[in-house]
Amino acid sequence: MNEKGLAGILVASILLSVLTSVYVMYHVHGVPGYCKNAERKMLEDFLSGMKELAAKQRNVIGSGVSAGVRLETQYPYPTIPFFITPSYATASYTTYDISVTVENVTSDEVQIPSSITLRGKALVANFRPVFTAPITSFLELGILATEGAYIDGSPVSNGEIFLPFFDGSPSMQLFPSSAGGRGIMIKPQSGKNITIKIDGTRLPRTVWEEYSRVTGYKVDYRTVGGEARVTITLPQDTGFLLRSGVASFITGKIVSEANYLIPTAPTVQKSPAAVTVEAIDEYFNPVKSRITLSFVSGSSNYRIYIPTSSGLNQVSLPYQVADSELSTLVVVSSGVSVFKASIQRAGGPYEVAFAVSS
Repeated sequence: MNEKGLAGILVASILLSVLTSVYVMYHVHGVPGYCKNAERKMLEDFLSGMKELAAKQRNVIGSGVSAGVRLETQYPYPTIPFFITPSYATASYTTYDISVTVENVTSDEVQIPSSITLRGKALVANFRPVFTAPITSFLELGILATEGAYIDGSPVSNGEIFLPFFDGSPSMQLFPSSAGGRGIMIKPQSGKNITIKIDGTRLPRTVWEEYSRVTGYKVDYRTVGGEARVTITLPQDTGFLLRSGVASFITGKIVSEANYLIPTAPTVQKSPAAVTVEAIDEYFNPVKSRITLSFVSGSSNYRIYIPTSSGLNQVSLPYQVADSELSTLVVVSSGVSVFKASIQRAGGPYEVAFAVSS
């Protein structure tokens, strides 16, 4: 082989060596950098999906209508010609138990205890990229946060306490397990502040501290019996609308039975009077129950009518319906008649009295 041939081979060999070095260097440093940039966009999409889930949870509880949700489990990496990139970053979702107690409350609408405890589930999601650190995100009582930062949401805002819960194992559909109610108006007991006590929270102390700084609410974080407890103290106010509910990943699941009756007409009226009540569960949402209307005392000169598709039908007392509402028309011809609407529940009967005068 002549010198020109050897020189050509040598040049080709050097060029191949340089190209190989460049290829290896880019694969070692360039590809990870490129993928890290892609992972930033993936994380944005992941957190956007969590925000969308929070909105869907609120809408399902508010409307009582099921909705599809987006729980992405794979985020594909972009391809680079001639280079090997990972296939996916992954995400997983699970739920955990949480308990909320609203204390020092009273209501003019419903006979409620001064301390109300509601239970359900919150959601934790783990985003696992290949080249950057994994991210754990929480959706708890409407609050979206990561292990390191408070992002959005609050169980208290604009005169409303809203306590949304999940149920079941995460899937691509949310169903209204307890939903569709308008809530109840509450106010603090005389001389006291309403507090919201959260047991089982998984949001770190630093997140709650940031939440307190952003919202202005006083937050106390401590550990009780090995479990985190957070207490939010609300400023004394004229009142709040208390709403709650459960959006379930399982269809057909019934959370609870009727716990209260709400009068949907004045409890003191002149004849003819509409005597109507709505049965609600412990989350203050409509639920079917056996509602009974009975005569209590006073004048027996009354007639009871119920609305039907063909008009008003007269019925005798006690009268019972198996529904979320009882609706009657009461006519008292003389004096004052007292009636009660009632349901049976685990803690004993719940009753609402109505007085109708002629």
